[in-house]
Amino acid sequence: MANYSIEIQRNNVTLAQFLRYARKQCEKKGISMDIDREEFENPYRPESYSYTVVNGEKKCHSAEYLTTKSLRRKMKSYQTSEGFTRYYYSDELEEYEETKLHRFDWTMDGTDTPCEAETIRSFPYDYQVYILNWDGSMYNEICEFTFDDEKTGHGYYFQANRDAKE
Repeated sequence: MANYSIEIQRNNVTLAQFLRYARKQCEKKGISMDIDREEFENPYRPESYSYTVVNGEKKCHSAEYLTTKSLRRKMKSYQTSEGFTRYYYSDELEEYEETKLHRFDWTMDGTDTPCEAETIRSFPYDYQVYILNWDGSMYNEICEFTFDDEKTGHGYYFQANRDAKE
């Protein structure tokens, strides 16, 4: 492998135009961009996981969307004699679902860790793979897209590779 990097920003483009342009620019540099559009838009399991080994300890971080069910008091209303609507919470309970991003941090022994640091993030329109090996070699790929209206938006793509330090 050789050392390389590519960084692309595009504005006022559709997702398909952005991905096609990024793929073409990578091909011109002789590198691969293997991001699948379907997986990029709707990842099988939206989550993020990363760790860094510091002084033999593996510092881990993760984030994932979790849906929880909760209970809340039902809201009801009545009309006043003046014709106004008044709202209040009744004693009746209703179940509702809420999906939130939950973050977790923990530390563990890092002596058998295959690399010094790693990040894998796969959320809709937000993807990253970063690997920093013990020998100093590194690979990083980031692809993000944000819609500005229903069809077009702006995107960012970055890929870098670094050989081991001599």
